[in-house]
Amino acid sequence: MATRKEIAERVIAKWQARGIAIDHAGEFQALLRLWIAGDISIDDIRRRYLKLLRERYRTAKRN
Repeated sequence: MATRKEIAERVIAKWQARGIAIDHAGEFQALLRLWIAGDISIDDIRRRYLKLLRERYRTAKRN
């Protein structure tokens, strides 16, 4: 069985090969590390990342 780290690396490589942008910001990378460690679920990553994107959008809209 593949580890979470192997799964993440495989998915990221696949997305990059297809030209899909990967978020390299520290906040997203921290969420990914929490998932790899087993501290949060993939659903938690999704919810937290969407919240992060909304916050980024609001901040960018104000500036």
